[in-house]
Amino acid sequence: MAIFALAAAGLNLLVGRLGLVSLGHAAFFGLGAYAAALTGIHGTAAGGLTLAAGVAAAVCFAALTAPFVLRSHGIFFLMLTLAFSQMLHAAAQQWIDVTGGSNGLAGVPPLEGPLGLHQPGPFYGFSLLILGLVLWLLRRLEHAPFGKVLEAIHHGEDRARALGYPAFWYKFWAFLLSGAATGLAGALHAHHTAFVSPQHFHWATSGALLVMVLLGGRGVLWGSALGAAVYIGFEAWVSSWTELWHLAVGLLLIGVVLGSRKGLWGLVERG
Repeated sequence: MAIFALAAAGLNLLVGRLGLVSLGHAAFFGLGAYAAALTGIHGTAAGGLTLAAGVAAAVCFAALTAPFVLRSHGIFFLMLTLAFSQMLHAAAQQWIDVTGGSNGLAGVPPLEGPLGLHQPGPFYGFSLLILGLVLWLLRRLEHAPFGKVLEAIHHGEDRARALGYPAFWYKFWAFLLSGAATGLAGALHAHHTAFVSPQHFHWATSGALLVMVLLGGRGVLWGSALGAAVYIGFEAWVSSWTELWHLAVGLLLIGVVLGSRKGLWGLVERG
């Protein structure tokens, strides 16, 4: 829950602040996972290095694709991000020597570090700490001038540009921050499951992250965490007694969206 909440918070920065709906965040998640896995398998599993490798891989990909995707809007932005993610999915399927192909890479070493991070309990606590720190930083960023400009760009990019703000570069740095948070989540996920595969790049992963954002509340950072927790918990509970858990999750999402524009967080605020 903590790992996917971190990834959803990264996506929510784009969806909530800029109104840019992405179906390609699986690219950042998968790159973070593979970079951490390869670093751990062929190098060292020291936490600082594997997590940094995951973030660096996601940020580099974001920087390379941003000039293409950020010049589009609406459905075109969504389709471009989806296309880039699916390109990585296809590459991971074919680059067997590095990615393991459809079999993936097993045996990713546990995270090394102080306080026994290789043990489940300390690792879960560390994941929660990372989530809390990232949410706090993003919250501070939202209330900073940078966040206010992002909101202004969302409501009127032409007006923001007329006032002298370089809208593209504000969106560029927001895109990189979003990719960094999601890449960090992917790196943590690789250590958590000890396995990575091309499935990490699949559009279904992006779709699940988007559902978490909408379920918890678009534009509300803590809503991302709530949406991820409910999605993961609800999926685990329903899938234990039926294979139609996708239907149940869909009905839940429809009910929440119709009941509150701010998702579950909006219902919490009402209560």
